[in-house]
Amino acid sequence: MARTPDALIKPELLVWARQSAGLRLDAAAAKLRVPEDRLRSWETGEARPTIAQLRMAAKVYKRPLAIFYLPEPPLDFQPLRDYRRVPDAQLGQLSPELLAVIRRAHAIREAALELRELADEPVSPAPKLDEETTDPERYGAAARALLGVTLAQQAAWRDPRRALNAWLDAVSALDVLVLQAQSIAVQEMRGFSISTDRLPVVVLNGGDFPRGRIFTLLHEFAHVLLRADGVCDVLPRRQARGPTDEIEIFCNQVAAAALMPLDAFRSEPALQDPSAERRWSENTIGNLSEKYSTSREAVVRRLYSIGLADWDFLQEKEAEYRAAYKAFREEQKRKRREEERSGGPSYYRMKVRDLGRGFIESALDAYYRRAITGSDLSEYLEIKLNGLPKLEAELAATGGARD
Repeated sequence: MARTPDALIKPELLVWARQSAGLRLDAAAAKLRVPEDRLRSWETGEARPTIAQLRMAAKVYKRPLAIFYLPEPPLDFQPLRDYRRVPDAQLGQLSPELLAVIRRAHAIREAALELRELADEPVSPAPKLDEETTDPERYGAAARALLGVTLAQQAAWRDPRRALNAWLDAVSALDVLVLQAQSIAVQEMRGFSISTDRLPVVVLNGGDFPRGRIFTLLHEFAHVLLRADGVCDVLPRRQARGPTDEIEIFCNQVAAAALMPLDAFRSEPALQDPSAERRWSENTIGNLSEKYSTSREAVVRRLYSIGLADWDFLQEKEAEYRAAYKAFREEQKRKRREEERSGGPSYYRMKVRDLGRGFIESALDAYYRRAITGSDLSEYLEIKLNGLPKLEAELAATGGARD
């Protein structure tokens, strides 16, 4: 087979693409199936990749081929602040998969803004609060009021998926773009936010429990209100070790205050038992979890934050829930394998979940008004046009069940 011609590109584009993908030289060379020295020679300009090799690089670095022919590296997204504290996630070292998800979120935001402009629809300024940030209870109450969710509404959302979708709708109604991501371990990221003056973004880990995603959604919404974006694990901190921890502790407290308003929560009959001695039964925790449509983990954190549980109890329950979550994930994997053998969960259902109904409906509306081409639509929604009927059918069928 004849060798394809060399790719006439500037070597700094290769360096930029690899580094922005979060890959070391040796890891990138392994994925490209070339010796490390050869990749180094491409990046220094001593040699050039062939066009076929450049196509492989575009695939590995998750970049369009044309971007390598730019005269200079483009201005990429700014790295998000890293708030993670999970044991397996090293600060400042986002995985290539997570970096790709962050890039995708930026791209979807830009596409959403374009679609709104084409439809001549205004974009509201990013939501904000004038409340002082010294009192998370007041800030959480103000955040809840901004979202317009009443306790009566929340109490009616006993089904976790219904509750998640209702909170998603409340946040999205404030012109916050809410997306969900697949194939990222919860141990690395439960959520992240991109704070901007127009159309800020919240991304949830679609692999998390629905009630876990609710807490993360409110946590990231607090980040949006504070204009303090970043990648989060949403784990509790006992004591702040610096400004970064202070923000995370505050956002955790705001999310808890918004989900479980202080006066209502303290007044719960189950919490009036003086014999509990700040150690609550799983039955009590579970009932509160159901009533406030939030995770058991969030309930225990709330008990701790208002002085109704101690740190040891919190840590003990966190360990239990992590073990339960691990078992849940294994069961989910088993079910997914069974589903794949029988046709699998609809690819298009996952597309509706991850991109959100609002963005998909905006793209479809623009397409049918002929404001964008079929090629544009395919790029926006990441589907082939022959799959459009299936996507529209899923959009109509899922309705309120798009978790």
